[in-house]
Amino acid sequence: MRILIVEDEAIVAMHLAMLVAELGHEVCATVASAADAVALRPDVVLMGIRLARGSSGIDAARELHTRQALRCIFLSANLDEPTRTALLPCDAIDFIGKTVCPYCSSEPCKRPKV
Repeated sequence: MRILIVEDEAIVAMHLAMLVAELGHEVCATVASAADAVALRPDVVLMGIRLARGSSGIDAARELHTRQALRCIFLSANLDEPTRTALLPCDAIDFIGKTVCPYCSSEPCKRPKV
């Protein structure tokens, strides 16, 4: 399966590309903005919600769904109900919350004050 990754955080995008490859799928492209996303023709899209240059993954997903009947798997730290409701017209495959590594989030709190 050809998968497009639309994510403006470079490290997250690289990690997703590795996971997709490990699952035996092809990453057809990794882009950071909605404008770049709608120009491609993948089988499935892993889509961030807030993208580069102030663009919206929700708007891009609506356009991809309307033009190409493509469905997205959304990735976001925004798990609130208004965000989920805004995704309904996109006919999303799923909505996955970005998690924070417990070590990464707690370690800075343990450092001594300078």
